[in-house]
Amino acid sequence: MGLKAKVRLRRLVRRAPFLAAVMLAFAASSAGAADPIMPLAEVRPGMHCTGLSVIRGTEISSFDIEILDVIAHEAGVSGPRILVRASGPAVDATGVGAGFSGSPIICDGRNAGAISEALGEYGNDVVLATPIEEVLGHAPARARGASRSGASARRDRRLFRAARPLIGPLTVSGLSTHTRRLLARAAKRAGRTVLAAPAGPAAGYAPVDPKPGSAVAAAISTGDVALGGIGTVAYRDGSRVWAFGHPLEALGRRSLFLQDSYVYGVISNPLGLPELGLGSYKLASSAGHVLGTFTKDRLGSVSGVVGPEPPSIPLTVVARGASGGSVVLRSQLADERPLGYGAHLSLVMPLAASQAIERLMRSIAPATVSMCTRFRTGELPRPIGFCNTYFDAISPLGDLTHAGGLIDGFDLAPLGIESAEVSLRVRPGVVEDVLVDAEAPRRVRAGQRIPIRLVVQRRRGGRRGLSGSLRLPRSLRPGKHTLVLAGNTYGGFSEPSLVGLMVDILIGVSGAAEPEPRSVRELASAVRQLHRPLGVVARLKRRWLGLVIRSDDVSYEGRVRLKLRVVRRGAAESRARGRPRG
Repeated sequence: MGLKAKVRLRRLVRRAPFLAAVMLAFAASSAGAADPIMPLAEVRPGMHCTGLSVIRGTEISSFDIEILDVIAHEAGVSGPRILVRASGPAVDATGVGAGFSGSPIICDGRNAGAISEALGEYGNDVVLATPIEEVLGHAPARARGASRSGASARRDRRLFRAARPLIGPLTVSGLSTHTRRLLARAAKRAGRTVLAAPAGPAAGYAPVDPKPGSAVAAAISTGDVALGGIGTVAYRDGSRVWAFGHPLEALGRRSLFLQDSYVYGVISNPLGLPELGLGSYKLASSAGHVLGTFTKDRLGSVSGVVGPEPPSIPLTVVARGASGGSVVLRSQLADERPLGYGAHLSLVMPLAASQAIERLMRSIAPATVSMCTRFRTGELPRPIGFCNTYFDAISPLGDLTHAGGLIDGFDLAPLGIESAEVSLRVRPGVVEDVLVDAEAPRRVRAGQRIPIRLVVQRRRGGRRGLSGSLRLPRSLRPGKHTLVLAGNTYGGFSEPSLVGLMVDILIGVSGAAEPEPRSVRELASAVRQLHRPLGVVARLKRRWLGLVIRSDDVSYEGRVRLKLRVVRRGAAESRARGRPRG
């Protein structure tokens, strides 16, 4: 062997590990290589293609697609569309509905686009598809040729006006009847549809590697309370995934859970009116396995990466009953605060708390609820939070919405939320006492602490007396005053008002009226001010004087009035000694 050949051999031996790594990387990239695409310019009416989507479970089914026409771009529309008709055993009974968005269309072995919009057509079998270039974020090249039919839809503005994205309903897993009804009412007013689906089959299912045709969820929360939109994977290139074929909310950068989804079936409704909640849709779980992160939400698709999960905040809700039972719910919330979209605490926290109370009590009967909320941060040594007692099950949800909104919206200083915790103690029933009478000294002086005797009537019970005291303001002027004693049972949130708050959250409107916290400590103070001691409170005109009786066990209602005469200190002392003033 010559010298040059020996040198070449030594180099090959030294480089063998590197070459092996290169070959393995090449093999891996080849295994995840993207499918070839068919540009819009090559799509023709009359072509027969194949659609891919999950109809039941996790297995991808195929159905026939006929290309009817190519629709040119119109003003106000994101780009051109492909008009298609779906048929075949997989879709004949139901048509194409919400949850099919993103289903890829394969023509001659190449990906031509993804089903994206319904037309309100009876039977749901004629729909629009987004060209694959737009799904991937590129402007489609102008299609060559023209339709031979005089009824061409190439410039049909009416058709574009009828198009509605096949956005999967906001699917929630883990909510029971009453909690789901609250969310459904809010979503309806916000123009959204909410469906409830089980978290998954009882036997479970293995994680599904996302590929074109797979069911997928873009979720804001996962775990025991999971909330997200259901769609279909349109395209994959290595670890990158494109889905839906239309925007989720068109917000640009996102940080949502990319999850697989188990499809229980397609619910058929031949009336294709999605704005009225009418149309076929996939009933699928939003609590699948987390596979990665959706990072972009554009006009043509929602895209992301398989692998790392998005930054998230763990939420734990614990509800304990008087008899010793307990319910623990754990969820992860996608933390989009760095993007300006919050961590969805203001929506998921009250839903999880309501679910925990309902599961614990197995009813929506009246209850006394003690709640403590804690947000643990890296910036403060003590958690941010508050504790309150409530004599209904709606008011604590309103306070959770308020507190979550303060955390979601704070962006004037770094705030690392390490965890969110809600602790609930629930006692069936509410004990209510009504104020019926009160006694106090007739003549008093400013700054004096006076004894007060209350008489209360228990609902469906007897009367009893209570003793308390109150210090009068030192600034109180001499003369006649009316002291009002009233129960301050907090009932600031009714069911309609809570639904209104949820509507604001779903449409992205902030209802906060208080000044914005400018530091983490001011934020902690704002959350702490949600604490309200309960009992019997005293007022002089509109001036709050404090609690006369404090109680977290009894709801005090009603009010009584006392007439007081404030005298000067000297006059009061003279009367006390039994001689007139000099």
